[in-house]
Amino acid sequence: MNSKSSPRRSGRTRRALIPVALGLALAPLTGCTGPVIEGPPASQVEVLSSAPGPDYVWIDGYWGWRWGHYHWMGGHWERPPRPDAKWVKPRWERRGDHYFLIEGYWR
Repeated sequence: MNSKSSPRRSGRTRRALIPVALGLALAPLTGCTGPVIEGPPASQVEVLSSAPGPDYVWIDGYWGWRWGHYHWMGGHWERPPRPDAKWVKPRWERRGDHYFLIEGYWR
């Protein structure tokens, strides 16, 4: 292998990995995780702090799926995007032998 071909190959490799890296980075933003075989654990009990303002809403925590296992995503206070907005909680939906996370959203 000569020094001229080595940088060219590594550049191609890096360019080939960019779509893979972007796909992995954006996966949690799609609104639904891939299939998970085991159902989520029971929800954790959270202690609510005082709201940061009168127009904030508490968003409950939930079990997310990261790196091959469940992770608790703690609840938090959030200001709705508009006065009439309602928060729809995330939920795990069973489809056959698998579970899928449907992310929460404002409607």
